[in-house]
Amino acid sequence: MNEREYTITVEMLKGLDALYEDAEPYGPPLGLWHRMWGVLIEELREIRRLLQAGVTVKVEGTETVFTVWWDFYEWCHTCYHKLEDAFDKWIGDDNLSTTNQPPILPLCG
Repeated sequence: MNEREYTITVEMLKGLDALYEDAEPYGPPLGLWHRMWGVLIEELREIRRLLQAGVTVKVEGTETVFTVWWDFYEWCHTCYHKLEDAFDKWIGDDNLSTTNQPPILPLCG
């Protein structure tokens, strides 16, 4: 594998999906946070950071290839759509050090 390439394996996808499906609520507001979603968010942020660093990200078993973080963001929103509505922090909310990137909008209030 090219060192400028990263693959999200089928096993990794299963793990991310399992974190997403863990819907045991905790904390305010109104129990909308989910216990393992913070872990999932951090996993997704790590992949986003790879893309920001110029690494190509592929999804094993599919034709999906990401070269820019905002395409990855859209894919994540499709796969894990409840996160944006029910978790205060999402994958695009930390400070970006790169330039010429689309702005990151506040997603949850």
